[in-house]
Amino acid sequence: MPNPQKDIVKLRAEIAKHDRLYYKDATPSIDDQAYDRLKAELAELELASPEFDFSDSPTQSVGDDRLEAFVSYTHRVPMLSLDNTYSMEELIEFGRRLEKRFPEQTLNYLVEPKIDGVAVSLTYEQGQFVRAVSRGNGAEGDDITSNVRPIAGLPTTIENAPDILEVRGEIYMRHEEFERINTIRKAEGQQLYANPRNLAAGTIKLLDPAEASARKLDMVLYGVGACEPARYFSHQAEIQEKLKGWGFS
Repeated sequence: MPNPQKDIVKLRAEIAKHDRLYYKDATPSIDDQAYDRLKAELAELELASPEFDFSDSPTQSVGDDRLEAFVSYTHRVPMLSLDNTYSMEELIEFGRRLEKRFPEQTLNYLVEPKIDGVAVSLTYEQGQFVRAVSRGNGAEGDDITSNVRPIAGLPTTIENAPDILEVRGEIYMRHEEFERINTIRKAEGQQLYANPRNLAAGTIKLLDPAEASARKLDMVLYGVGACEPARYFSHQAEIQEKLKGWGFS
């Protein structure tokens, strides 16, 4: 006989294990698509069983990459994640829902490439770079400023900027740098890193900034969190144009 509660508890525990491996240890044991299938299965079970408590479900959170060794900061605007899909049918249905929601408008779409990196939020006050914070649990993240500051191309000052600005994007490692580091480790008889994303995640959480800066990281910035004054941007294309003008890649 089906036991939805038992299945929900089991799936939540399995997803929590994978969250720990991915966010805390940077050693995931399954790929993103397999992980997304687990969360989709859990969401379907929870939707069919509304009598169960959802408050601590992984379907209601974005994971948590915070570590005790780092100081935590609260994001002025929560740093959430977007839903995703691997299905063309779901993408088409998404477009249909938007058309129903905005029947009087002509919709324009902006397509952006996805970098498989580590989410970061850069805070600027009066045009000065003051802090880099990880996504954390979406509400709070770790202060990773010392490991982010050496990244080439990071603007430390931006002109004609809002009083307060959170610029958001991804930190990643190029394949050439990943291969360079693994080549050295192989020659030294050390265990090889699994992939560039895991290595980037581990690098920004190193306690020694000198060790972190010896590994070449890159960033792509594409969004905005907090912005004061609030009506500084009107749409995503304008955000991208402004970021490019300020020197963000």
